[in-house]
Amino acid sequence: MSLRQNGSNRARSLQTLNGEARTEVVVQTRCLHKWNDTMVRLPHSLKEVKVTQPVFNLTGGYNIESSILTMCVQNLCQQVLILRTIYLYYDRTKCIKLFDGIIRMVPGLEYEGDQKIYRAAASTGTGEYTVVCLAEISPTKIRLRETSSIHILKPRIPRGDPLVPKKTSFFPSDDVKEVYRNHLLANNHYSRPAKLWFEKFERYRTQGLLPKNYVEYLRMLDQIEEIDDETELARYTVPKARLDQSDFPTRYWLSVTQFSVPPVRLSVGDHVKALNFALDKRGITTVDTVRGIIWECSTSMTIETERALDIGRRVRLEFPLNRVPFLLEYQALNRISCIDTSNVLFPQAGNTANETLTEPIEQFTWFDRRIGTNKLQQCAIRNIVNRTAYPAPYIIFGPPGTGKTCTIVEAVLQIYKTRPKSRILVTATSNYACNELTKRLLKYVPVADIFRYFSAAKERDINQIDADALYISNLHTGKFEFPCMNDFLQTRILVATVITSGRLLSLGVCTNIYDYIFIDECGSSKELSALVPIGCVGVDQKARRMHASVVLAGDPQQLGPVTHCQLLRDTVHNESLLDRLMRLPFYGRNGQHAYNTKVVTKLLDNYRSHPALFQFSNEQFYEGELRAKAPPASTHWAIGWDRLPNPEFPMMFHSVTGNMIQDQFTLSYMNKEEAFLVLQYAQLLMSGSVGGKILSQSDIGILTPYSRQVAYIKNGLVLLGLEDIEVGSAEQYQGREKAVMIVSTVRSQRSTVGFLADPRRLNVTMTRAKALMIIIGNEDNLSHDATWKKLLSFIISNKGLLSKQRQFNFPYKKSKDKKTQRAQVQKFI
Repeated sequence: MSLRQNGSNRARSLQTLNGEARTEVVVQTRCLHKWNDTMVRLPHSLKEVKVTQPVFNLTGGYNIESSILTMCVQNLCQQVLILRTIYLYYDRTKCIKLFDGIIRMVPGLEYEGDQKIYRAAASTGTGEYTVVCLAEISPTKIRLRETSSIHILKPRIPRGDPLVPKKTSFFPSDDVKEVYRNHLLANNHYSRPAKLWFEKFERYRTQGLLPKNYVEYLRMLDQIEEIDDETELARYTVPKARLDQSDFPTRYWLSVTQFSVPPVRLSVGDHVKALNFALDKRGITTVDTVRGIIWECSTSMTIETERALDIGRRVRLEFPLNRVPFLLEYQALNRISCIDTSNVLFPQAGNTANETLTEPIEQFTWFDRRIGTNKLQQCAIRNIVNRTAYPAPYIIFGPPGTGKTCTIVEAVLQIYKTRPKSRILVTATSNYACNELTKRLLKYVPVADIFRYFSAAKERDINQIDADALYISNLHTGKFEFPCMNDFLQTRILVATVITSGRLLSLGVCTNIYDYIFIDECGSSKELSALVPIGCVGVDQKARRMHASVVLAGDPQQLGPVTHCQLLRDTVHNESLLDRLMRLPFYGRNGQHAYNTKVVTKLLDNYRSHPALFQFSNEQFYEGELRAKAPPASTHWAIGWDRLPNPEFPMMFHSVTGNMIQDQFTLSYMNKEEAFLVLQYAQLLMSGSVGGKILSQSDIGILTPYSRQVAYIKNGLVLLGLEDIEVGSAEQYQGREKAVMIVSTVRSQRSTVGFLADPRRLNVTMTRAKALMIIIGNEDNLSHDATWKKLLSFIISNKGLLSKQRQFNFPYKKSKDKKTQRAQVQKFI
């Protein structure tokens, strides 16, 4: 059994304490991240106040055999604390007193104590437990109460020993690097191998992607991308890093001013290699290499290492390339090279086998009752189960809110039920989508029949993963471990990201056991990434054929793959498999302007939004075919809100002329004037009701295209105690929804709209809200783009524009707390 804490640090490895094996996980107090879980009771006052600074660091370990819980409390504040009591609450009302006494804790002091946990408390299975620490600030009479939520995970019966993956290696050749250094341009001084490589590359680039050059051309493009990524990351090396110690022993702050070039490609989770230089007794320089990851990246960078660094000595920081995705993509191409790609990846009418497993199944009992009223979803599921497109992929074309995920889940469940000998691989581009699919499947599938395979990198996010998904995964012990063979052989449904699914080959799993492969969010990944599950799992290399039936789900009208390499922007490498296939006549409309439902289904019923909120996207991107099917109770409650310029139109554009400020090192932009309005609207929505509905922070989403604006708004929300309002970009919100969306466009006083000019980014932005959409931006600037100009015309025609001449004041309650919050925000701005 293991413990974990919501919103805190990642699980630690097994350690031996007093001769006993313990699974130790950090369960730090949530105030270190949330800033609002420490309550202070002032003398002569019954009112409690939240503290916005770290107070305690709380860690714990649990020994299953002896049922002993070890808690360690560290004083992180600068005052002397008198620790009084520690309680563990379970079953809502029951509690155990872990500590009762008086301990004087100077700053930095740690207290550790053991307590035997009663069987009743430890046997309640997976669930949330609460640790409450009561203390006083000495020498005052101010009392503190800090709460920390932890989970005790129910132990899973081991299925076997973890597999050991086989290592593979493949490196781009020197001739490819030579051509890359010349920016893929002709050069009379190329070596002969480089000249031959370049001539072949130019020929393929002119031809485009064809069955005869498919494998080799994609491999060439991937090699260029790998070299470009490695070259760019090498530029971010910091030879003499000045690191500051954080509140955690293995986390350090690195100011971005120490980079010689803006680290625009570094992001959370990227690898770090720290080289600690020192002199031994003989005066010889020694190097201690410590691995780590980027834990947080905004105005400064937080780095977490496997063990502590000696920051008093010289530290060199390098950011090595994670080559695993490239290796798996090369591996997939090698396996695909043995099949006839013309039938699978370049299908034409008449050259598909239309093979079914047995007799076609026509009668279904639906797990989701809503499917029974949607003919298009029924048609797609029936044809997927019966493999009507095989060996070509079946495509679910799912515009926003049309139930694409519901269709995938129902299709998987019907295969699980009607094809009892079949196994299914369910993949997606993002872990968020995989977790959502797992969560929905667990409503109907026994835990013994489904396995969620996480990569090692997800251990750092273990506290944000649903406990039910953790229980059926390779993170069930609280730390990463490789799966065992029976995790695949004894389950019928495997869920993993497209890249992680390629690990099955290196683990020695017989991939022919999987008869169906689902790839969700296929439109947001490059073609080669989508080939990883198809090539590594779907291809029978001995029979030289596709073994599995492939289902691709996505929307070609939403955001596609992101290619950082400028040299590849105008190549097929910047395109998804879904986009390319949808342009083929095989998947196109026929003479009656209808799709062939044997190979593709376009879903048309929108179950997400108020009709006015998807009307623009419907007309602009989907030929006006979408139909409103969402229940009015969930989409119409914002109608009549007194802040809407048109109370009957649940969308508004708040016009403001702000100033764009570019961050010197991330090169991203922020707009303070727009950020201030975003914070005001967030306060306004939380201070009262909207159409009689009381909103929670989770109901509100904030979308802005620039990472610097994301970080700036997040900091403002923390000051207001609204840190649970989610802020992200269009990429982070794709496939998701919120009841209310606030959009900050950032662009102002420029002659262009930058990457906002991508119509697909606008489509994603405009289709996330269920009931209310608030857009903040500079209408004059945005009008420079044709699609944005059409959107503004649509809003103006519906009287939804709040122009610069019609601004209104945001009311604040007269309470002292609200005035303090307003002062904090103004100081922040």
